[in-house]
Amino acid sequence: MEYKTVKTTHTRMEAELIRGHLEAEGIKVVLKSTTEPYGGEAYFGDSAGVDIQVPVNQFTRAYFIIKDVENSIGKEGVDSDT
Repeated sequence: MEYKTVKTTHTRMEAELIRGHLEAEGIKVVLKSTTEPYGGEAYFGDSAGVDIQVPVNQFTRAYFIIKDVENSIGKEGVDSDT
């Protein structure tokens, strides 16, 4: 199965949260450290970037799920009374 990077995050925790949303929708996810060829997470720690990869045939669906999640998180921080 061929995978494609749908998003790159700044931290492992962010990538794990997104993976949870995608897997809840039935999309397989592979997380790959962006520093893997240079020493991986053991060297760079949690601050290393993480590529979120999904099957090519589910890329578009995964992209829009991530956008929906990002939009809903952004709206929660807005005070609706103003």
